[in-house]
Amino acid sequence: MKRIHLLSVEARADAFLELIEALRADGKRVGWLDLSGTQVPAALTAASGAGVLRAVGVDEGVTVAVKPRQGGAVMKDLLREYFVGCSVVLVRGGEPLPRLSAAEGGWLLEVPGAAARALDTASLVATLRKPRPFGP
Repeated sequence: MKRIHLLSVEARADAFLELIEALRADGKRVGWLDLSGTQVPAALTAASGAGVLRAVGVDEGVTVAVKPRQGGAVMKDLLREYFVGCSVVLVRGGEPLPRLSAAEGGWLLEVPGAAARALDTASLVATLRKPRPFGP
């Protein structure tokens, strides 16, 4: 599996539209993983609780899949199952990762153990082209 760059975010996905569009224009797929909790339709929760392998709901323009899980979420398993083909996944909530937030004229990238960097969108996209943009 190709390396997926993970960036911790706090804002909603619409705060990252400019970056997502720039990454897509650069040929990159972008994923969104919300570990901060989510609202699941009651019918899918009930089906999942009944022991089905997977419960799927389809609405206009969106598909929601729910599957039962025991224990905590494992990042490696989530990436392998849901984000194959993505170059970047924006992760809301969860474990410490390089942190991305909107800043005046672009983005603030905070990598643990390094100085924070202010980047415009083009510079951030160029940084995310590298195989190891945040260190070893």
